Amino acid sequence: MTELEPLLKRIELLTPYFGRAQDDLLALATRGRNRDYKGVLQNARLVLEMLLRSLITTELKQTPGKATLDELLNKFRQQANAGLIPTHVLAHMSTVQAWGNLSAHDHAGDLHDPGVKVALQEAVTSLSSLVAILSWYQERYAQEPAAAAIVPATPGTPTVHAPEVRPPGSRRPMSRRLALVGGAGLVALAAGLGVLAYRPMTDASSSASASSARDKVDALYGENAEPPPPVDCQETDPRALVVLLEMGPKLSERVPEKDREREASAALPALRMRSPNWGPEGWFHVAKASLLARHPDAEAMNKALLCTNFAAAENLAGRMAVANQNLKEAVERFTRASELDARFWKPRYNLGFLYLKLPRTEQAVSWLERAVESAPNVAEIHLKLGEAYAMRAREAQDSGHAQEATADLQRAQSAWCQAKKLGHPEAATLCSP
Repeated sequence: MTELEPLLKRIELLTPYFGRAQDDLLALATRGRNRDYKGVLQNARLVLEMLLRSLITTELKQTPGKATLDELLNKFRQQANAGLIPTHVLAHMSTVQAWGNLSAHDHAGDLHDPGVKVALQEAVTSLSSLVAILSWYQERYAQEPAAAAIVPATPGTPTVHAPEVRPPGSRRPMSRRLALVGGAGLVALAAGLGVLAYRPMTDASSSASASSARDKVDALYGENAEPPPPVDCQETDPRALVVLLEMGPKLSERVPEKDREREASAALPALRMRSPNWGPEGWFHVAKASLLARHPDAEAMNKALLCTNFAAAENLAGRMAVANQNLKEAVERFTRASELDARFWKPRYNLGFLYLKLPRTEQAVSWLERAVESAPNVAEIHLKLGEAYAMRAREAQDSGHAQEATADLQRAQSAWCQAKKLGHPEAATLCSP
């Protein structure tokens, strides 16, 4: 369910903009939380059909009649209507259609044979595409929020006021549409990270909300012991901050290591959905998710590095270089990151760890000692520093420098015992004071 919940929350945020499709969107969210994934795919298909019928009525000035979903989609694939729906949105529509068709038809033979089974991953795939479709439609056609019906809130979440929806054929002046797309007066944060809702706001409350969102995004960097980007590289669009707040926890080091690849893979679709609008900070999150998902995105990384003084991005680029076995670039990136922020211990640790594996013992000791100076309470650094001292002791012993070897063994013991004191489980057997 961890992959599905962010998608359901996003759909609930978008629901007020979709008129008669709201009932199916709300039903979809309820079914998703009740693990009725077959129902989720069917509701998603119904919503897509409603959107296409509306577009045919208002954009093509045609009557959809009893056309099937496949026939509705084909109208927008025709050369005469090319461009009305962007190619990538059409691809998402095809995905929702395909999974909806699968769940809507019985593929079994005998009446007592098992029927269609829909798993969580199919629901995640379909809803990732549905969110992309709804986001495109809302940005292009939805009107600013106005007093209207109230959508019942689920327990523990705020009530969301439903706006009117402007028919697709009716276009607002460009300046007003850009104001909406930029999120002016829309985003408010409910209690707790990741629990967000859109509300009508004054300019003053919008500014306060954006400031609050920025503070919460910065707090996520703090949880990961990473410095935030320079101010001129930070995302300021409230909608972008919403995405970072929702997806950032999936990329957190608080996620158990065994779950990181799965969580990052779940975050990638939502992060990539905003790709045309990201600045360096957004691209940093795309690159980070891609690395954790074991599909490093070099293009996203390069776009994050357009912010020349972004220490966390330089460190991430070093990790990506290690994954690509480009150790020369890794050393350059880690070194650059350590120079940009004297308090940022991770690139120092990464350099020490890298040199420990090469092995280049003196460099490993030097960088790990500097990492300890930056973060004396991180147990892992003390553990690796102990390994580096022990390695240097062996080298000294092999070279006939017994006194130096003894001194380094004592340093190793001290480092391991400090790691034990700080709670590192592997240090318990190494520390023997």
